[in-house]
Amino acid sequence: MCYHQSSTDGCFLLYNSVVEVNFMKTLAMLGGMSYESTTHYYQIINEEINKHLKGSHSAKILMYSFDYSELEKRLEKGQWDQIKERLIDEAKKLKSIGAEGFILCANTMHIVAHDVEKEVGIPLIHIAEETMKIIKEKNLKKVGLIGTSYTMKSHLYDDYANQFNIELVKPNDHDQDVIHRVIYNELIVGVMRDESRRKIVQIIDEMHVEGIILGCTELPLLIKKEDLKIERLDTLEIHAKQAALWMIGENL
Repeated sequence: MCYHQSSTDGCFLLYNSVVEVNFMKTLAMLGGMSYESTTHYYQIINEEINKHLKGSHSAKILMYSFDYSELEKRLEKGQWDQIKERLIDEAKKLKSIGAEGFILCANTMHIVAHDVEKEVGIPLIHIAEETMKIIKEKNLKKVGLIGTSYTMKSHLYDDYANQFNIELVKPNDHDQDVIHRVIYNELIVGVMRDESRRKIVQIIDEMHVEGIILGCTELPLLIKKEDLKIERLDTLEIHAKQAALWMIGENL
């Protein structure tokens, strides 16, 4: 008995609540940006695959983990062309050994995501697009965005917000600098400080929005659901779960 069938996807067979699957797309992860968040990506994707397919199923993943220090230096110098080339090179290597789609495990790197996807030639699951889809589903009209200064000053989320008719609010320049310093001086190296949590929550409260996009994959490690009175939009979790659904087919 087929649970899901198509001409290319084969079918998912149900036996004693365990799904026997003869098709799962192989996902490439470009991680290490930072290693803290990459471990959470890997865990969530595998948990989602197992939740849907049951039994001992796990995710078919190929991963390249960057030494983030290398990319950080290029970010500081604004060397986006060099960053883009590094992302393209590593994604192509993973494609050559079987990757059928890929994700960039960081919000900031999505600033060049469309150029990277075009050059690599396999589908990219885009973090901002998937996040905005969830915001639309939740019927939120006005949301805030926090992340690295690179992300907040870019149009990464603005373009998708306009597409989905959502008002996007960003912190003022001073507060953007505060958040950026917390991310780079603390979160990326695994330091979680209550003082920093309180400071960022205060910034969020002053934005007067219905929900807040945690637009850096390290921020959900610091800002928890119980810290907020509004909708918490964890881009890492959203991105990872949508990647898992892409791997096994959205009809599951």
